[in-house]
Amino acid sequence: MSPDSTVIILAAFSVTFVVLGLFTFSVLMMIRNHKKVVAAQRERIRQMQLFSEKLQSAREEEQKRIARELHDELGGTLTSIKYDLLWLEQRTSVQGEVAQRFQIMRDLIDSTTKVVQRISAELRPKILDSFGLAVALEWQTNEFKKRTGVDANFQKLSELPPIDENVTTGVYRIVQESLTNIARHAQATSVEVKLELQNDMIHVEIIDNGKGFDKALLQHPDSLGLLSIRERARMIGGTAVIDGSPGKGTKVALDTPLHYKSFSQAKDDLT
Repeated sequence: MSPDSTVIILAAFSVTFVVLGLFTFSVLMMIRNHKKVVAAQRERIRQMQLFSEKLQSAREEEQKRIARELHDELGGTLTSIKYDLLWLEQRTSVQGEVAQRFQIMRDLIDSTTKVVQRISAELRPKILDSFGLAVALEWQTNEFKKRTGVDANFQKLSELPPIDENVTTGVYRIVQESLTNIARHAQATSVEVKLELQNDMIHVEIIDNGKGFDKALLQHPDSLGLLSIRERARMIGGTAVIDGSPGKGTKVALDTPLHYKSFSQAKDDLT
């Protein structure tokens, strides 16, 4: 082999080595940058989840405060007005149109009181804090039945131990959202709400015999009710499986631990 051939071969090897080195370096940089992007995306998702939990917690506290003020302050004021009106009626001899007007005013106060009680209960039912999850879900199911005329039944299949407040609230809201979706979209004639303890986990099922839905809706950004159910389940450490098909009704199955600390609670404990 001539000296010139040796030089050419060495030059070719050198160029190849440099090219391979540059290619390897580029690939490593791409992998590194990709890892950085993935890590940044995960951090953004974590921050969004933290913000969502904080926002939801603040919303629940505000709803609890408003519900208490509606029930205690406005409800108490309406009751006082009603008894003052009765006092006036008993101490004045009213007849005819005046007596009819007194009756109309009493009926108006009664109907307004019922509206206040309904709004207060929808914001935050006192029964949830006073008697616990099972009683609150039974009440909620019966209220749904009264309001919609749908044959709705509640079953508590096992006794429950003490449950964290945020888990209790989350489960209640998921059932509430599920029943709201049924009332709006399902055209159902029968609903079953079941609550039980399975392997130290709360298990809830909401089953209807309505028109069902296309499973593609589970990924649709406009399906806020379905998205809300799954997000609320995640926020209490649980999972919500929504199953249905056109013409075959819908089933929402929730599994969640009895005790769970959210991102925001865990962070607060560290600060």
